[in-house]
Amino acid sequence: MANALQLRRGSETERTMFFSDAVFAIAMTLLVLDLKLPAIAPDTTAEELRSLLLDQLEPLAAFILSFILVGRLWMNHHRKFAAIQRYDGTLQGINLACLFFVVFLPVPTSLLFQANGQSPWPPVLYALTVSGAFLGLDWLWIHARRAKLMHDWLDAALYRLVLHGTDPVWVVFLLSIPVAFANPVLAMYSWLLIWPVSMLHGKWQMARFLRDGEAAHGAASKNAGAGS
Repeated sequence: MANALQLRRGSETERTMFFSDAVFAIAMTLLVLDLKLPAIAPDTTAEELRSLLLDQLEPLAAFILSFILVGRLWMNHHRKFAAIQRYDGTLQGINLACLFFVVFLPVPTSLLFQANGQSPWPPVLYALTVSGAFLGLDWLWIHARRAKLMHDWLDAALYRLVLHGTDPVWVVFLLSIPVAFANPVLAMYSWLLIWPVSMLHGKWQMARFLRDGEAAHGAASKNAGAGS
């Protein structure tokens, strides 16, 4: 029984990280496949070429958005595993669940502008996929803390800072779902709120992190003085 448990736990997280990096790379590669220019005849006029390029603006916007989000997911995943020194079966399962949403993201990305804003389901599916990926990373982080899989240098203040760092992303996407059923185009425009909300949230998070650090330092100094 003990040997079986040893197979589900360990300190070598490199294979999990390498596999995850490969999935992120595949997802980014799949995103670009929808950016296809139609065949351009030699006698195409400048106006016709301009029209062809303008037709690709919406797929290009969807690609840029998804590329940024996958990039942010990858950076977040990378930073979390810098603090995770061990793994167990649950951590690997949660990681796979998160990667499912990552590699699935090209599907709702390709659907996003095909309905021309007439159906709520493409933005709803997109929002659910993005939210699932970010919430999956949060779940992974919470489990790693509870299962004591992290390095000792990660204190409570830094843990909270990392845990809530991407809250604006999944919150904005989830809140856009009911909006999509009323106005799909407005729901997609509401995603632009991620940037200002993230900036404000980040400043607030950093201020709280610094306050927590000062409080912890003060408590440590007080205990040291009492001990002497």
